Amino acid sequence: MTSNIASGNGNVPYEGATVVFTVTTDGRWTYVTDDSAGWLGQSAVDGNTLAVVVPENTVSKERSGQIKFISVSDPTLVETVTLIQDASPEAPKPQAPKADLLDVVFHADGTAEDISPMKNEVLFYPGTALTSYYHDIYKRIVTNYTHTPGQSSRTTSYYRVDYYQNEAFKNGLDDGHSMEVVLRSNKNDGTKEYKPFSAHEQGGTGFLICTEGKNGYSACITFLPNVSTTGSSQWIWAQSGVYPEPGRYYHVVGIWNKTEGKAYVYVDGMLQGTADAVGNLNHARDGARWFALGGDSAVGSMGNAWNGEVVLARVFDDPLSEEQVALLYEEVKYETQTPVAFDIANLVYLGSCGIGAGYTYTIYGNGFQTGDQVRFTSTTDLSVAFTADAKMSDPEGDGKLQALAVTLPEGIPSGKNRYFMTLVRSGSQYPLGTVEFDVSDSPSIILPEIIAHRGQHQDGVENSTENSIAALANAQKLGIYGAEFDVWITSDDVLVVNHNSTVTGSDLKIEQSTYDQIKELTLANGEKLPTFDAYLEQGATNASMKLICEIKTHSSTENNTRAVNAVLAAVKAKNMEARVDYIAFDYEICKQLAAAMPAAGVQYLGGDKSPADVSKDKLTGIDYQYSSVLSKKPEWVEEAHACGITVNAWTVNTTADMMACIGLGVDYITTDNPATLKKLLDMPFVSAPK
Repeated sequence: MTSNIASGNGNVPYEGATVVFTVTTDGRWTYVTDDSAGWLGQSAVDGNTLAVVVPENTVSKERSGQIKFISVSDPTLVETVTLIQDASPEAPKPQAPKADLLDVVFHADGTAEDISPMKNEVLFYPGTALTSYYHDIYKRIVTNYTHTPGQSSRTTSYYRVDYYQNEAFKNGLDDGHSMEVVLRSNKNDGTKEYKPFSAHEQGGTGFLICTEGKNGYSACITFLPNVSTTGSSQWIWAQSGVYPEPGRYYHVVGIWNKTEGKAYVYVDGMLQGTADAVGNLNHARDGARWFALGGDSAVGSMGNAWNGEVVLARVFDDPLSEEQVALLYEEVKYETQTPVAFDIANLVYLGSCGIGAGYTYTIYGNGFQTGDQVRFTSTTDLSVAFTADAKMSDPEGDGKLQALAVTLPEGIPSGKNRYFMTLVRSGSQYPLGTVEFDVSDSPSIILPEIIAHRGQHQDGVENSTENSIAALANAQKLGIYGAEFDVWITSDDVLVVNHNSTVTGSDLKIEQSTYDQIKELTLANGEKLPTFDAYLEQGATNASMKLICEIKTHSSTENNTRAVNAVLAAVKAKNMEARVDYIAFDYEICKQLAAAMPAAGVQYLGGDKSPADVSKDKLTGIDYQYSSVLSKKPEWVEEAHACGITVNAWTVNTTADMMACIGLGVDYITTDNPATLKKLLDMPFVSAPK
């Protein structure tokens, strides 16, 4: 038997051809074609020849088929010829499938959206355990979670996509579905289930890292749909056996094929696990029918918290084929990665500051190594980026933290720009957070003054209590700007220092009592209830520290006015006008103080008036709560300074909030932890070139 194709390879060009076979035999013969894809064209027999028409191959994949020549008199005599047609070089490459139920994309501000046709709302619950950054390899913004692995009852630092009222979404899961995630685990000790992307509360579907020894496997990447024939809960463990090496990225696809009654898990394009999954999908219970990114759905909170990164998260309506999984992997494979198990903790840095080329910006924390670099990528223009060398050393003033000092290069864009900061080590990267640089030739580096809230009554001192003489003396020893305290007036015009309208241990209202009725009451540290005069006398012993007097809001305008007049008279009597500033929640009290003492500092505490309004009424500043006001309206700091008034933030007690307030550029910080803040401000965060 001969043909007009090249002997030995049987190749047909992609353009197509008619292949003619000549059969030499002394008996009758027939033929059959074995072409599962149906691409072989028409064929015709003419005597001892067979002509097979092979059409053009229009796909970018070679294809093959067989023709069998069979003796009619003896069917055991068979001659098989394999035809292989070249792939088309002009055909478009096969495209990876598009997620039609959910396709989450993260944004620079931490929010996320679903770009699938469903356009599901992606709810964002920000928190300190969630950081976003731009990934140079994946060319997209990814999220990093620092939860304790497996932690339950989390109410912050995750994303949520509800589907309980979306019948199309639910039906898409019900008839078989696929899920895709690219993840990196930061920690894995095998003691807890922790989940990057799932909806698993008493049912549902999703991914997890199982506990060590589960079903005889290591703490491995697992796809876990809940499927049964009875409607009762039954977990289907499609386990990969792939232990996620900390610091390494994995592409994971989980498939539930309802028709086949099977569940599959693929890792980096390869099938790694299969499980029987016959029946119907049992959804998560009411109140938990939502997908969590960064953990698992639960009623009222999130559970099985993730520690690691989530690069992308998708859900497909149909079970994907092996070829489709391979195409998805081709889009994201990261074969050249060098896994690095970062262990970065206790980060402290300025989130906003003035700086210039050649200046040093210092980040404090634990887990840095010699040779680390820091990459800065603009959050508004991802093409603007630079990598800076860093010097690792022990910081001044606190040997518990390392310092990573980064020198900014020449050519950094001027003006205000926000950047993602990522630690770069051996080609791998880890998010540090974001920073806003205000770059100029002569940057201003301004640090806030410290005010001890009700004196220094904690944070390293003993035998003290708020608003006591001892608390004031402690603040004076600390050497800070000021001490805040609260003042009430009795019914017989005696001013006393106390925060509440009553003294602890007594039901007597201060403003409704005579001084004789309350003067023997004691504070928690044993001191007698201090008078305003006694407080001023202690204040006079340290001429360098300000007294920040809050006049409390009394039950009537008359009592407020009595308190204002009595306070001003007492201050004048002791010649301490230059030593005392004033604050109040009652705006009319503030206006009275400003009118009576135009040279004194007067700040409003209420938080409900803009800096412009406060400035018009001749007050010298705003003194607003950070958590409820200034964190929500940071632009008020700049507005206040533009109006020529100052900004105080209260009551700022955590290091993270202190750093945020410093970054905002507030003038004063009122805190219960003045020693902690003082130590923080002694650490150099921005240094001019020497």
